[in-house]
Order: sequence, then C-alpha cells, then structure tokens
Amino acid sequence: MMKPSPQIDAFQTFHSIPMLSESECQTIRSVIYELKQDWTRRNPFLPFYTLGAASYLDAAENEQYLQSAQRSNPLLSSRFAGLYQRLGTVLAQHLGAPISYSHSFALPGLHIYLSCVLFEFPIASIHIDLQYQKLQWDAEDTDFTNPISFTLPISLPQSGGGLNVWNVEQSEMPDSAALQQLIQSREQRFYPYEIGSLVVHSGWTLHQAAPGSNLKPDDDRITLQGHGLFSRGCWQLYW
Repeated sequence: MMKPSPQIDAFQTFHSIPMLSESECQTIRSVIYELKQDWTRRNPFLPFYTLGAASYLDAAENEQYLQSAQRSNPLLSSRFAGLYQRLGTVLAQHLGAPISYSHSFALPGLHIYLSCVLFEFPIASIHIDLQYQKLQWDAEDTDFTNPISFTLPISLPQSGGGLNVWNVEQSEMPDSAALQQLIQSREQRFYPYEIGSLVVHSGWTLHQAAPGSNLKPDDDRITLQGHGLFSRGCWQLYW
C-alpha cells in the first residue's frame, strides 16, 4: 500500500497508470458535453466549471456540499458507471486494497476548463490537498496520515497539460507569509499529463495546475478528480 514519506524525494510520490484509451476518453468527453446544462460555473470571469460536487469548493458549508452531492451523484453514477468501475479496479490493484465510493460524500467529479487566454498564466492556486479535513468521517479507524489524490485526464489542449510540483511536503508547510520564500528555495518540476493515464499521489506535495500554452479556440482541459482515505477496511473515494 502506498505510504508517502516526507523523508523521500517528494517527486517520487507521483505515479502514472494507463487506464483508458484515447477513443474511450473521446467517448466520455462527448457525454460530458451532453451534460453541459449540469455543469456548475465556478468563476464569473473565467470558463471554469465542475460536473459534480467538490469538497474544496462546496464543503465550507457542509450542508451545501451534501445537498450538491445528493443531486449530482445519481447523474454521475448513471452516465459514467463504466468509468467508476474501471477507476475502482485500477486503484484497488495499485493500492493493494479494496475501494468504495462513499455514500456520504460526492463521487469523483470533473474539472472542465474551456479555452481562455488567461489560462496561459499561472493563476491556479499553489496548494496541498487537505479536503478531508472539511468532511465528517465517522469511522474511528479512518487513517488521516496517508491520503491519496488522483487525476485522470479526459481531454487536454493540443499543447498538453500537467502539474507544476515543488519538492515541499505537507509537514514542511509554513504560514502563508513564508510560503513564497519556501517555494523560491525549492526545486520545481513539471509533471506532464497523458490522456487516459491516471495520476495518483499523496496530495501532500505542493502542486499547481500548470498553465497552458498557445491555447486554441477549441481547446479544453477536462480531468476526473478525486481523493481517498483508508477507512472501514477499504479506500473510501470522494471529491
């Protein structure tokens, strides 16, 4: 089972696993666009959307997150049943333990970025993934020391996409005033995405959605996003 450690090179906690073919991703992309009326716009000035409830955006008010999850989960599970089944199989094999989709939380959902020149600039937040802290975990055996995050690129701009990653782990995170200085002192790498390859990591390495380059009018960046904690004898997946 993957056990990220702050003592090792943080870049080594990222794993890329082939999961879907490009044609399978194209089929999923078509379904996503069929559901455009169900997208939620997340920024009034940028064409950034989600399909599904997202804890990092919606869980500040827990009731709002749960209501959003209750609305979106049936749609996602019915339209993407095969995708969730494949995701569960791949993650269970990679992690060496069963997985489950928590009925209490949102299913893994979709980030959707349409083409915009502003996405060629590093405007995305630099962060670590601590979404689990916003949710109510009832099981006493829930392991908060070994989370996972995962991203599955469904569609990418012609020039590609990926993550900016800094060799900074969660245990080293300073307050916000000192963060910029720490970032400037540590190595940064670009972790490229491949359409159909699942990227799994701890979420505890400092990262940022990398800006695009030379974006075309019909470019988009669509990724399936989710997280997991080990609880009740299996990996509970959510977004």
